[in-house]
Amino acid sequence: MSELNRIRQQAAEWVVALQTAGADEHARLQAECDTWQAKDPRRRQVLEQIQRMWRATDATAERRRRRRRQATGLGAVLLLVLAGAQWPWAYWGADYRTAAGEIRTLTLPDGSQVVLNSGSAIDLNYSDTRRTVKLIRGELLATVAKAPDRPFQVATRDLTATALGTEYSVRLDDGFTRVAVQESTVAVTPRDGADGLKLTAGQQADLNRQGVIARADIPRQRPDWADGRLAFSKAPLTEVVERLARHRSGLLTLDDALAAPDAPRFTGVLPANNSDAALALLADTLNLEVRYLTPWYVTVRRPSP
Repeated sequence: MSELNRIRQQAAEWVVALQTAGADEHARLQAECDTWQAKDPRRRQVLEQIQRMWRATDATAERRRRRRRQATGLGAVLLLVLAGAQWPWAYWGADYRTAAGEIRTLTLPDGSQVVLNSGSAIDLNYSDTRRTVKLIRGELLATVAKAPDRPFQVATRDLTATALGTEYSVRLDDGFTRVAVQESTVAVTPRDGADGLKLTAGQQADLNRQGVIARADIPRQRPDWADGRLAFSKAPLTEVVERLARHRSGLLTLDDALAAPDAPRFTGVLPANNSDAALALLADTLNLEVRYLTPWYVTVRRPSP
């Protein structure tokens, strides 16, 4: 999660806490919120934006319905926050897209196959000489049909990844694009003309417009999400919750105590297309509590005493 998205999440939580606090605790929470804002000028700006959205959604609520209206307002606030932070306008006009929690397999006009991960979007640009898939948001797995005279490429804001074989995945992340090769070879060219590279099966690279940021060796099998599952081996809960958050609408947060180095780790497989079931399984396995403030705002924490 980027620092700005983290600020948005924390600011949304402060708005919820302040709006739902009782008179006896509001002053204390406000003082704590003021201290939080003072540490970074972006925090005050984001908090004020979310407060304005809250007031806009809740301005006409009747006093006797305040609790119900606050829940409705929270849902709207969180969805607006996420829409602004994570869902670019180009997503809505894309040729193909998936909603949160949806994994979709597409057969393209040339017979190639693309699997779109949760919350992803692509545009197609096919011609007599080239096959281009523009990844606007999210992640895809491409299995390429051979057509030597029509190169197949996936383009992002950072790079172009041209298939010299059959199967590879591309993920658009904050500040970089990740290309991972499952079969054969992919030629990767940064957008701003830096030296490119070739990745072979079992290799992965993160690149921005200027060039390579990191490289790593990876398993050669298909990504787990492409088969509708999320697999973990002794994974910290921060990693588990971060991956699950990509597969649901709204905010999914982890209590700070569970982000500590001595917090329990998770080994197992969770469904990628049913985040509520995945959270229930995670909680049952590690004896955790999943708290639903609203369907759009969920926190994983230790059980209440």
